[in-house]
Amino acid sequence: MGITSCYKEVELPLYSGAVFELSVSPEMQEFIYDSRDTSYSIYEPDMVFSLDNWPLDLNEIRTRGKSALKFQRKSFRVSLNQTIALSGKDGSVQKQLSRFKLIAMAMDYTYIENRIGYGILEKQQIMPLFYRFVELKINGISQGVYLLIEDPEKYYKEFGSEFILRRGYYNSIADAEYEPSFHSIPRESYETRFKEIYSNLTLLQGEALYKALNQRMDMDQYFRKMGIDYLLQNGDYTDEIYFYAQVLQDQIRFSIIPWDYDDLFRSYPHEVGLSWGTGHLFGHRYYASHQDILDEIGNKLIFSIEDDLDYAIAMDPYLYDRYEITLTAMIEKIRTQDIDQLFEQVKNELTPFYNNKEVIYQSQFDQNETSFKRWEENMAEKKTMIIERLEAMKEQLKDIQK
Repeated sequence: MGITSCYKEVELPLYSGAVFELSVSPEMQEFIYDSRDTSYSIYEPDMVFSLDNWPLDLNEIRTRGKSALKFQRKSFRVSLNQTIALSGKDGSVQKQLSRFKLIAMAMDYTYIENRIGYGILEKQQIMPLFYRFVELKINGISQGVYLLIEDPEKYYKEFGSEFILRRGYYNSIADAEYEPSFHSIPRESYETRFKEIYSNLTLLQGEALYKALNQRMDMDQYFRKMGIDYLLQNGDYTDEIYFYAQVLQDQIRFSIIPWDYDDLFRSYPHEVGLSWGTGHLFGHRYYASHQDILDEIGNKLIFSIEDDLDYAIAMDPYLYDRYEITLTAMIEKIRTQDIDQLFEQVKNELTPFYNNKEVIYQSQFDQNETSFKRWEENMAEKKTMIIERLEAMKEQLKDIQK
């Protein structure tokens, strides 16, 4: 196992069924279980965080996630003073990690939505992060199945970027991380470049707007994400995306990392009925119903217009034509067999967890309890939904091209 120079070397075996364990006092265990709506760092002098019974050099473990903080089964952000080697989803790919998230998926009653979303995004080369299912224990007691995801704020550094941000509501920067390197570009320049994406939405239109946007971000990549969000009816939106900066010929250009696909297969997008969160660059926008959105954008293949960028893409004819070209090229290449294969992979990955009664027992602490039967039924239902929606999109795009 290779270790970067700033971390101590600890040999750990590759293990396809990775089990993490946090050993703390009974009082701390109860505190973790009972706490609600507060993110905090977990620390005790004698606590141990281990992988497959191998103690790890822990820097910090912290509870995280707006939704997960409302449940007994918390999600966690983990930072180590070493790298660990984990096998990937298929048991063959090895990834070295020092920072990652452990996602409890407490609102996904069969634990498939993030995995399905990431699988399709990965196939379209817009999900670069390592992810896989693992088990977490606290003091020997299973906490259930978790989705481990590489920390995007670590990935950007490995990719050679100096700056990453998480987009917030109203075109804001919800969070950002900056680590200067050889580019010597100040943090403010990265932030200004991101803000220019949104300032241009009201200054330009048509081809000029597209060129200005594409100079500042990878629009083809963003279009593909929007298309997948439409296919999967993604109910989360504005703040579930990271932008990381690349410097090309002394110009800053952002690429994206999609995040948190645990609210899929929704009948209407996130902005419906909400008096907050919808962008306001184009004036006050409020949608009491999904029909209000459809009345505004027509039959365009866009699921959400919560963010001003997506609204501009829907309403500017040139931008939408470019989106439709990208969407058509992507959708034509997705086959029914690809969806079948993805669901078979997910089945193989989750079967060991669903065969473990101790693991599935923990779902009683989630929003809805799961079972092997409910999982099988939901897998079949969601596969059918995606295939039917995929075929409908192909037909609609054919009709448009006639």
